[in-house]
Amino acid sequence: MSQPQRVLQGHGCAVGQFEGEVVVSQQPFGFWQGLDPESGVVIDKRHDCCGATIKGKAFIFPYGRGSTGTPGIFLEAVRNGCAPAAIINVKSEPMIIMCAILAEAFFKVAIPIVDGLELATQEALRTGDRVRIDGATGRIEILARA
Repeated sequence: MSQPQRVLQGHGCAVGQFEGEVVVSQQPFGFWQGLDPESGVVIDKRHDCCGATIKGKAFIFPYGRGSTGTPGIFLEAVRNGCAPAAIINVKSEPMIIMCAILAEAFFKVAIPIVDGLELATQEALRTGDRVRIDGATGRIEILARA
């Protein structure tokens, strides 16, 4: 097990463990019309991550730009194996947390969610960093820098 280079602390919103790469956005994100659930690619042309694949990665964005359609698109991505494997927000809205709850209930897939990070802490992470996330404790370990 790799030793962390740095540890960040947030608030655990949805349990689960993740170790892998992150994709970082500085903009709010809406899964409805923002994510192609068949590929895991961000399709919102106005978004700073447009064209990026979030499939199997930790997706970091400040907060959701929500719609009640968010869990439906997210679950379709989970069913297709194309959802993010973890989420980190400054503030997680209820629809984002519902995504993880439903993924566990319908597909037995645990998607950890952590929030409560300050913007400065979120900016400490960059796309391509390798992290370990514990959704129960809110602990984020930076294992390798991009």
